[in-house]
Amino acid sequence: MNAHAPILRPPAKPVGAVTAALAILRCLGRHGDSLRLTEIVREERINTSTALNILRTLEYERLVTFDRRSKRYALAAGLAELAAPLTHADDPVRRAAPAMAAAAHDLHATIGLWRLVDTSFELLHVADSGASMRIAFTIGRRLPMFLGAMGRLVAARGTFDESDLARHFAAVRWAKPPAYEAWLAEVEEARRTGTAIDDGHINAGVLGVAVPVERDGPLRHVIAAAMFDAGPHPNAGVITERLRAVARVAEG
Repeated sequence: MNAHAPILRPPAKPVGAVTAALAILRCLGRHGDSLRLTEIVREERINTSTALNILRTLEYERLVTFDRRSKRYALAAGLAELAAPLTHADDPVRRAAPAMAAAAHDLHATIGLWRLVDTSFELLHVADSGASMRIAFTIGRRLPMFLGAMGRLVAARGTFDESDLARHFAAVRWAKPPAYEAWLAEVEEARRTGTAIDDGHINAGVLGVAVPVERDGPLRHVIAAAMFDAGPHPNAGVITERLRAVARVAEG
């Protein structure tokens, strides 16, 4: 114990809902797996109706997630966003790792934090959904910078002329090549929205979505999700917003 730390006295009138919400968050944090409402209520001795209303509020605020199939709750990426200013200010991997893990679980996707090195992307960190069938990447893997959804971001944020873009496009090993004009339109869309999508053009049946970590200036890091196109993941808008939240945590 720090001998100089002040001794905190309990508030004269504690707010019960705040105390209960913190108890629920700590309960979820103690367990490696998600919990049902009945398990939380039993462990924390909170009224069932009160606990349910608190959990619904925490879910809305993105501090917990709720799997409607299994009826189980778990901590969510919003907590990492709250803590980001206090921890690992100089390390995007350590900042983003909890948020990436939560997003991978919720989106049923494999999510990578990639760094642009010369003319390729290097994988710094990866999180997957834990499903028996999932897309696997190895940390340290390198991919050509114009590949897939990430490549569209590179094209959108870079200073390439028309001949450069055509040359890089032709060099990509496509599984299902898009029309060049369609690809250029997708690059322009990525420039406008800050989001890029590859729908099965690099790997058949795999949807890729990427967002930049740096909101301004040169592109140095990207958060990218890869998932089976026919999987149980949400729609593209939900995926994009979740990846942007992870990118904000990574940027700090």
